[in-house]
Amino acid sequence: MKDPLEELALLEVPAPPAEFDRQLHRRVNQRLIAQHLADLVLRAMPWAMLHLGQALLGLVRFSLTGRFDDQRSRPGKKGTEY
Repeated sequence: MKDPLEELALLEVPAPPAEFDRQLHRRVNQRLIAQHLADLVLRAMPWAMLHLGQALLGLVRFSLTGRFDDQRSRPGKKGTEY
């Protein structure tokens, strides 16, 4: 009984078609673009809009009350008056 790997080593492998690389690149690029757009729409834009909304809400709050609530820098104090 012969080793199957030795039999495979003796087989002739045909060359890939001339359009193989172009077709492969086209399919891969289309999937990459779709994946990047889905990531942008589903993850990056909501995250950016959330943080932009927080900044705008802080601006409106500061404009109306004159107080800036900064809980990150000083956990003990509630707000700072200017």
